[in-house]
Amino acid sequence: MKKNIKLLILNAIIASLYIIINQIFYFLSFDAVQFRIAEVLMILILFNVRYIYGLTLGVAIANLFSPMGLIDVGFGTLATFVALLLIVLLKKVLKPYLVYIFLPLVNGIIIGLMIKYFYAPELNLYLCMLYVFIGEFLVIYLLGIPIYYLLNGNQKFRDFLIIDDKNDSKNFYFPDIDV
Repeated sequence: MKKNIKLLILNAIIASLYIIINQIFYFLSFDAVQFRIAEVLMILILFNVRYIYGLTLGVAIANLFSPMGLIDVGFGTLATFVALLLIVLLKKVLKPYLVYIFLPLVNGIIIGLMIKYFYAPELNLYLCMLYVFIGEFLVIYLLGIPIYYLLNGNQKFRDFLIIDDKNDSKNFYFPDIDV
């Protein structure tokens, strides 16, 4: 029970941090060209698969403030969840610097489509996808991955984030996924 409360609190903190960072950098977070600094938090998925909830919820709430509103809530949240799920499924076979490529790939495709068809129909679809991909790639690979390796090397931070041992978290929320 104590671990579940800690997990709930950490997911709430993660969601809140995502929303706050997104609001601080609002001017970079939405539009055809975007550098969503809050995406740095996506590195947390490799510390504990159960942070998928806080990360996804943070994106959903942050996207309520998007110029596209509920459309961005739906598509943006879907893009995040799909990318994080791919990371969870492939984290054992790919190194962190490779597995994180799914964030810019999935976001580039889904958010690029959303921008083209719901926000800026005058823009070229492939340019929309490319702009989102590049912004996400730069945030993840210039900020996120170096921060991941820095935090991963800090045992106290890892102990705080991981919550429980591998066997305890193996099939807690994903009964059909070997995490």
